[in-house]
Amino acid sequence: MELYTDISSRCQALRADMTFKNIFELTCSQPERIAAHWLEGDEERSATFGDYRRMAMNYAQTLRSKLGEARQGSFVAIQVDTCKEWFSLFWGLLMAGYNPLLLNAGLNEEMTAFMLGEAGASGVVYRGRRKLPGQVVQVDADALFNSPDAAEAFEPCWADKVALCTSGSTATSRIFVYDQAAVCEQVLNSDLLHKANPRIIVNTHVQRNLAFLPFHHVFGFMVCVMWSNFIGYESVYIKDRAPETILGAMRRFKVNFLCAVPVLANSLSNGLNKKVAQQKPLKRYAFKLMKLLSLGLQSVAPRFGMDFGRKVLFKSVNAQLLGPDVDVIILGGSHTPREHMRNIAALGYYTICGFGMTETAITSCETSMNLHTRVSGSVGRPFSSVEYKVDSDGKRSNTGEMLIRGTSVHTGQLKGGRLIAPDLDPQGWFRTGDVVRLEKGMRMYVEGRSKDVIINESGENVYPDEIEDYFANLEGVEQFCVLGLRNTGASRVNRLKRRRHVRPDYEDITLVLNVGERYRDDAFLTQLMRQIAQSNKRLPVLKQITRVLATRVPFELANGIKVKRMALKKSLEENRIPYRDLDLKSGSLPLTDTQPLVVEEVVPVQEPNQDEIKEKVRALYAQALETTPDKVSDDAHFINDLGGDSLQVLSVSLKVEEMFSVLIPTEEYGQCTTVNDLTAVINKYLGGGEAEPAQPRGEVTPVTRFEDAEEFQAFAQRQQALLGAGMENPYFVKHDSALTDVSLMEGQEVLNFGSYNYVAMSGRKEVQEAAKAAIDKYGTSASGSRLLAGEKSLYQELEAELAEWKNAEAALVLVSGHATNVTFVGNFCGKDDLIVYDALAHNSIDQGTRLSQATAKPFPHNDHVALESILKAQRSKYKKCLIVIEGAYSMDGDIANVPAFVALKKQYGCFLMVDEAHSACVIGKTGGGVDEYFGLERGDVDIKMGTLSKGLGTCGGYLAGPRVIIDYLRYNLPGFVFSVGISPPLAAGTLTAIRLLRRDPSIIQSLENAINTFVREAHKRHLNTCLAGHTAIIPILVGSDENAFLLSNMLRHKGIFVPPAVFPAVPKGKARLRFCVVSEHKPEQIVRALDALLEAAEEAGIELPA
Repeated sequence: MELYTDISSRCQALRADMTFKNIFELTCSQPERIAAHWLEGDEERSATFGDYRRMAMNYAQTLRSKLGEARQGSFVAIQVDTCKEWFSLFWGLLMAGYNPLLLNAGLNEEMTAFMLGEAGASGVVYRGRRKLPGQVVQVDADALFNSPDAAEAFEPCWADKVALCTSGSTATSRIFVYDQAAVCEQVLNSDLLHKANPRIIVNTHVQRNLAFLPFHHVFGFMVCVMWSNFIGYESVYIKDRAPETILGAMRRFKVNFLCAVPVLANSLSNGLNKKVAQQKPLKRYAFKLMKLLSLGLQSVAPRFGMDFGRKVLFKSVNAQLLGPDVDVIILGGSHTPREHMRNIAALGYYTICGFGMTETAITSCETSMNLHTRVSGSVGRPFSSVEYKVDSDGKRSNTGEMLIRGTSVHTGQLKGGRLIAPDLDPQGWFRTGDVVRLEKGMRMYVEGRSKDVIINESGENVYPDEIEDYFANLEGVEQFCVLGLRNTGASRVNRLKRRRHVRPDYEDITLVLNVGERYRDDAFLTQLMRQIAQSNKRLPVLKQITRVLATRVPFELANGIKVKRMALKKSLEENRIPYRDLDLKSGSLPLTDTQPLVVEEVVPVQEPNQDEIKEKVRALYAQALETTPDKVSDDAHFINDLGGDSLQVLSVSLKVEEMFSVLIPTEEYGQCTTVNDLTAVINKYLGGGEAEPAQPRGEVTPVTRFEDAEEFQAFAQRQQALLGAGMENPYFVKHDSALTDVSLMEGQEVLNFGSYNYVAMSGRKEVQEAAKAAIDKYGTSASGSRLLAGEKSLYQELEAELAEWKNAEAALVLVSGHATNVTFVGNFCGKDDLIVYDALAHNSIDQGTRLSQATAKPFPHNDHVALESILKAQRSKYKKCLIVIEGAYSMDGDIANVPAFVALKKQYGCFLMVDEAHSACVIGKTGGGVDEYFGLERGDVDIKMGTLSKGLGTCGGYLAGPRVIIDYLRYNLPGFVFSVGISPPLAAGTLTAIRLLRRDPSIIQSLENAINTFVREAHKRHLNTCLAGHTAIIPILVGSDENAFLLSNMLRHKGIFVPPAVFPAVPKGKARLRFCVVSEHKPEQIVRALDALLEAAEEAGIELPA
């Protein structure tokens, strides 16, 4: 089988028959060759061009049956994002006789309906179903992808057009049509590129292209769908466009050909700059020298210099980025700053720019190997299918608006449901609206859009793209843009004093920065202004920026690629988004000087529709409470009046954030308990409000006796309410024996269902003997911090055994489980990090988040969908992100869906911590916890925390994870470094307990038998076990706190100990008796306990929830 394509011969065959049918036949002419690669889970899959041909035929037959022959010749929309089936879907639609209309899969229903109407489209292929006009036939893409095999008698009936859309609103979006001859001309340009530079288009060996651009966009469609398949490249498809997914696929599949938008190059370059900046001075200097060496070699010997840079100088860097196999990176869609081009080039990647528009398709691409030409912004010479000319601006003959004409530009437009003439002048030229400079040999440099040109004070034209190059490396800025803002005529403090207003209609050259959540961080903004001032000095005087605005509102992007300058300009000039007008001079002052940073602050004055917000909030409350909106009054308290709970408040608050695009600080969730209050909070943040700093309450009365403290009085009041009527206190009950299936209370043996001694290691003979032997050898204390004098070989032996049991590289043992969580969570993350944790996570997690100073946000219990919505909106704004869940939850006994959280951790580049206090020693064949239970790979969970005091029968806590993290913690974790080591007898007992579990699986099997018996018998008696999964904690729902206290005391008098769990440990009205089952419990003991509960409830007249 030939693994290459004779591109010239294939192009010659296409010239003989310029049709879609011929493109398809030539593309699939080697059916055994691989066409596509992708991953299913972690398994690599592939499809051949023969598979693609068969799938296209299958889809064509199904489409024809769904759409009907009467609609052949009409346009049918493909509204499906890039995927491995897209190629066959596109060709199947053409083959069935329908012209494809390529639509953005992310368009809302209103915009979709408008575009379908403009095109006169008769159908749409989409994943699912939408509310669209009745005459539009909707074809579900997922069902289509499972089409039956086409009948042998099926005959293709080829359509001859394809339509692409510009981005924008219903007022600005336009649809441009290409006939099959124009598309063929586009495809033939691949031969020109191959002959101009074989490094770009290779035919000597197998090449792989990363297919991740949106295929509805002209760049993705023409290059990734038409060109790369026609010349036989193998396409690699990915599940999402997360940076780690893209980079991982590039390395794993050894991708050679990458078409990307500047956002990717800018992101790679910025990330590299940040990593270098964090290194020690010597490493920073070494990197600078290596970069200069690489670029120097490339300027003299391009091919050698690139290979040396990629495979030698930056081999280790590239191994973490795109890998060593990339032959070419083509950037298109918008301008790429020169500094970023130089950074990527220095790594040894051959990086070039191309030019194209929806209206003209791809018209040029740089092919030179010359370093200066490649990184200077050239987009190359025109392809043979088009010609360029410039409508001069009158100042320079080679500079002005670009005009393009040729055989590969659009051949028609769709408007009002009709096909109309192309948007060309009488001589066939299309006015692009781009201001360009044509150098020798028609090499083109894009200076900007004509509508974006800024008229400065001297009446000169200033092009934003040129200015933006100078500010490409600003640290901490999420987005930036240069544009012209109308001068109001008033003198502004932040304008440089040397400027004189010689024109009343000139525009301020304005640098707009999206700084996200650092919007009010004055220290950050001051430092930023110093960077800006330094960069501004490098510009010619008349091109220097005169105004700097900071906002926290993300910029709207066209096709997800380039900033919509005009939309941003309008929003700023009409005060529709909040911004801070920064003092440009503050960046030039001595460090010791103080100057007002903000000259002016603008907050949008538009008032949101109060009634609409209120009704949406009411509907969310009703949905959460499973009632109707009319039952939710404006001032009804969500918990006290409507019967909701705090977890439902959290769920509603997160939905509000997503619905209204606001971020409510976690500490303000408590203000979201009535329709009126939540509406007020929404209005506050819609109006650009910020979290209010804590204010003193005015005059206060000093507290000199703790009895007068508010918190003590609230506690005393609650204690009196529950115990004042003579009810016994079910807490701090003495047990004077080991707690297994039974224990001694006041000299009487009782059935014990309140202990965490899940596998009865506390009291087990082997564990006790090991502890006693350790006392004889080491004494009862470590007698010092392990870092200094307290280390022992016993501890190292225990940590090695723990790590192996927990499927980790290393482990660290601490003196307390609660303290382990507090010290790790509190110190792993800092003020620039994000912690997202399950709303039912243990108190120690909450305490750790408070200590950390990180932004902390809970998500609804076990709800990975809600977590993903938080990560989508917030992950990119923070350095580290720590996700915290529990393996099994202590109040409901349910097991977390750990694989779902692992997937999110990988997708969004987070760290995952699992608190295994109640899952270790309970789930998994040897009690190994979530890794063993779910079959996880080592590294899926970054930190596994556990306690020694539960299943292992001693006291303490541990952390298990990658060696690099554990080694760092060993020297830097305050709760370990500044604490005494674990007591030697506890360490020895723990070590023995782990070895017993790993050696004897029957221990865990006994616990499983007891759990199964309890759940079966409880359900047989119609008792409500809440969310309990297959764990040792099985709650029985009671209802009120008072009833839970009463039943716990009554059971104690019947010889059965089970503690109550009440508010605030559980939601109000959801009190329960929390049964803890251990391996020693026998079926008859379980039956006796449950029967006694029913008996006590009947005696007390309590109806237990079914």
